[in-house]
Amino acid sequence: MTEDQTISIIVVGASAAGLRAAARARRRLPEAKILVIDRGSFISYAGCGMPYFVSGDIQSVDKLRTTPYGLIRDVDFFREAKGLEVVTGTKVERIDRDARKVYCKSMRTGEASVYSYDKLVLATGASPIVPRGIPVDNKRITTFRSLEDAISLRKSLETGKIEKVGIIGGGLIGCELAEAFSALWGAKVALIEAAPNILPSVLDPEMALAVEAYLKSENVEIHTSCPFEDIARSGETVTIKTAQTDFEVDCAIIAVGVRPNSELAAGCGLVIGKTGGIVVDDKMVTSDPNIFAAGDCVEVRHLISGKSINLPLGSLANRQGRIIGSNLGGGNERFGSVVGSVAVKLFDMNVAATGLMETSARDAGFNVGCVWGTFTDRADYYPEAQNIHFKLVFDKQSGRLLGLQGYGKGEVVKRIDVFSALLKNEGKLEDLMDMEFAYAPPYAPAVDPLYVLACIARDAVLEEIQPLAPDSRYDERVIIDLRRPDELKSAPLPEKDILKIPFEEIRRKWEEIPKDKPLICICAKGVRAAESMRFLKEKGFSNMVYLGGGCLMKPAG
Repeated sequence: MTEDQTISIIVVGASAAGLRAAARARRRLPEAKILVIDRGSFISYAGCGMPYFVSGDIQSVDKLRTTPYGLIRDVDFFREAKGLEVVTGTKVERIDRDARKVYCKSMRTGEASVYSYDKLVLATGASPIVPRGIPVDNKRITTFRSLEDAISLRKSLETGKIEKVGIIGGGLIGCELAEAFSALWGAKVALIEAAPNILPSVLDPEMALAVEAYLKSENVEIHTSCPFEDIARSGETVTIKTAQTDFEVDCAIIAVGVRPNSELAAGCGLVIGKTGGIVVDDKMVTSDPNIFAAGDCVEVRHLISGKSINLPLGSLANRQGRIIGSNLGGGNERFGSVVGSVAVKLFDMNVAATGLMETSARDAGFNVGCVWGTFTDRADYYPEAQNIHFKLVFDKQSGRLLGLQGYGKGEVVKRIDVFSALLKNEGKLEDLMDMEFAYAPPYAPAVDPLYVLACIARDAVLEEIQPLAPDSRYDERVIIDLRRPDELKSAPLPEKDILKIPFEEIRRKWEEIPKDKPLICICAKGVRAAESMRFLKEKGFSNMVYLGGGCLMKPAG
């Protein structure tokens, strides 16, 4: 170790990044003085697990604070097991960088205190965005960021005080809470989103439509393109006022996003980025070489777009904290660019994405291509096989992989993880086709969906077997429906002019198809449609597309 082991380290923030940094620094510097300061009363809890405590999936709030071996992660645990001194209920009000001091005040008594440091770690997290003038009271109008928020909501549900809830914001937290209120407790939920679709930072519109339809089937009201305007509380009810209509509910949850807690850093002159996050280098060092920062309060660089973003994920915060702890102890660890992998469980549906969405890829200057596919997550004959649906975004000129979105009741997330690894290495379609996937019928089909997606993309670019987005209108095209009669009965199309030719008959009935009109081939998943389109091209047909992902991805109505 190159650092003096008597070094004095102060960490501001006792959550994932802060405590990970402190614990790692202690292992590297056994004799160092390490103090962790936090303004809250609960420390080191699994914030990402809070929706599942509210839902009742997790019975005890202590489960969110318990180690894998059954100990509560409180102040005593960190002192005795980790050798760390943690002070709670204390706010750091000011940093004097010249004197290397932090000035604090007790949230309980108002007593002032001052601590000196050699190295300082800022892990101040992020705070919910609350529109100006909204009276957040933690009872009927509340955010969802702290353990206290989760405990209060759970108690209200258990005592029957919440029968209808309005959730303002259809992002990850808003969608998770929709399930949390509805699944076990049976509360009516109105999910209100200003953007044209829910999960607007995760899914492109045609992908989000299917998720919205599923949530509606689970009795969640979806209100998109519905900008929030105001909230008024009257007695035991709350009225949410929007551009479309008013919602009278028992409780309003504000979940429109978070902003980095960078005020403390800005106050002492550290560089703050355009995202509002603290600017750090790849060693997590701020513009002051004696101050590190990590977690939700910093901005990171997106590998593909090159843009700085704020990405408040516990997975990243833990990694960043460990890097800081190692570097405090003389290490040379670095945090690279991110690709933004996220996942969310919505009732029985799994939704996940990584990389760039279609619009952001175009904004980044790529020659964007998109393909869609519907697959089974394991061998289709295996009893537990489930459909999964994906959208692949790639660069048509270079073949570079840009993004992947998926949803379904089957195994979506592991495909996103595999794809994420390729993104981190600037993978191309050829790399995806060269991947070796573990195969056994209970786990995957013999030809993995990711491999097939890469083939679909190559066919679109090299052989002009072009898919049409699942939500596209094709009124002007003659529809060639290649499904069998039993498939047609279970999922008929609303269009009137459809030429019904089962896939197995296309080679002997192709002359029934008009050559002088634009065509679209459709089937359940897109595979038969693409193959039929290839055959028809051989027969001289030209103005053709097929429905990407098939009818199973086409939004209802």
